Amino acid sequence: MAKKKKCKLKIHHIYSICLCILIIILLSTIHLYNAFPQSFVSTLLRPIFEPRPVVILDAGHGGYDSGSEYDGIVEKDVTLSLALEIGEVLENRGIPIAYTRNSDKVFWPSEESKDLQERVKIINSSRASYMISIHTNASEHKQGTGFEIWVNEQSEESVKLANSINDKLSTMPDIILRGIKNTTSLFVLKHTTMPSILIEAGFLESKHDQKYLLDTKKRKEFVKRIADGIEVMIQANDLS
Repeated sequence: MAKKKKCKLKIHHIYSICLCILIIILLSTIHLYNAFPQSFVSTLLRPIFEPRPVVILDAGHGGYDSGSEYDGIVEKDVTLSLALEIGEVLENRGIPIAYTRNSDKVFWPSEESKDLQERVKIINSSRASYMISIHTNASEHKQGTGFEIWVNEQSEESVKLANSINDKLSTMPDIILRGIKNTTSLFVLKHTTMPSILIEAGFLESKHDQKYLLDTKKRKEFVKRIADGIEVMIQANDLS
């Protein structure tokens, strides 16, 4: 009887150790998912932990890549702020959102082509219905101004999304619209599997554009109108 009891105690001890290991793995996985949302593991786990996003927002540049700079204004910071604010507005309206990055910490390699490939992997694995990549513009002579959208015109839904956002911005007093431009070469538009657009939100060198890119109150209206344009498309396709 003593041997049986000892055997039972040993098995119970093994079960306890296994349970502790499983709990440690689970807690470590949750920590990794929360601390490094752009990691490969987090990308794999996202469909389990989060609902399928309707929109994925890609804040241009980030980490090693500052993007364009002007007078201390850095593109990667402006695009991240815009992406997070647009996402917040849409989430408050009950629209599930995903991001390629939600901070300046990026896990992808410090090399442009590999950077773009990793972004596209995140975008496509999200299975989102729409992708919006957000950038700011720059001109050679530092005299550019205005908002424009790049789109592959072969994608009818992408063109509709671009037009929907453009329409909402057309009545905003502080916006100069440069139009919707066709491209078949931009990597994030060429290789994503859902309707996708790339926004050039404005020129960092432009005092006119800085008003709505940097001023909190005006940026709030700017962000809201972009979100309005996105929501119109979502409602039209009954995706919310």
